[in-house]
Amino acid sequence: MTARVLSIANCKGGTGKTTSAVNLAAELGARGYRVLVVDLDPQGHAGLGLGVAAQLGSANAHTPLCRSGASYADAVQGTDDDNVAIVAADRSFDGQLANSDIRSIAAALAPLRDAHDLVLIDVPPAAAALTVCALMASDGVVIPTTLDPLGLEGVRQFARSYHDTMLRFRAAPLGLAIAPMRIDLRTNVEKETLGLLRTAFGPGQMVRGVRTDVAVSEAFARRQPVRRYRGRARAAEDFSGLADDLVQRFGIDCVAAFAEPGYGRPEGFSRGISWR
Repeated sequence: MTARVLSIANCKGGTGKTTSAVNLAAELGARGYRVLVVDLDPQGHAGLGLGVAAQLGSANAHTPLCRSGASYADAVQGTDDDNVAIVAADRSFDGQLANSDIRSIAAALAPLRDAHDLVLIDVPPAAAALTVCALMASDGVVIPTTLDPLGLEGVRQFARSYHDTMLRFRAAPLGLAIAPMRIDLRTNVEKETLGLLRTAFGPGQMVRGVRTDVAVSEAFARRQPVRRYRGRARAAEDFSGLADDLVQRFGIDCVAAFAEPGYGRPEGFSRGISWR
């Protein structure tokens, strides 16, 4: 059984992509899923949120985009969260792809898919070439969005790009899941935007979202997921609900509970990993 691979993407910035990647990984890892985060955003914030940075000169998430035939097998680093590992970003990556193979990320992930239940790819905004490479490696896409007119337009724009890529290359065949972030339905704008999203995309493509909670930014400042920083925060509860929906929506299986000790543990898993 190989891992489900989900891109977390939106062509608009500031929608909660990295926050979602970090907190979903921690939530599902705590349940026994073997989760790998691939941080394709050169800002490296997913790594920061999990307390990890790529070592200078070492293999990283952007290596396959710069060198043909590169694998992520030597780039995996453990984290302090059970069952969660990361391939950290090259924070000096300038966006130029020396390797033009759109399947470079898929090929780099291939040796690791049997050792994981889920791979989450944190995709930077407004990076069309990187997005296509991520989609070619993915089974489905999670689109975090804010509930405002600009957020709605960002989802629409990304959905158009996704469908174009899907038609051309059969990328991410399991489709989209739209996850509202920083929800505060006391405002009419958010209520209206949520209604427009449901009308435009249908309830089948909507999943539970995450309410506004200062604990999320506080946890990030301490380089840890919210469930570890403040496990009873409402955002921790919401990410748990979102994880439930994604497991069902994309058919994510957990085989770790039936594995032998150390099963599938790639080199580099040294911190906080509990294989069950």
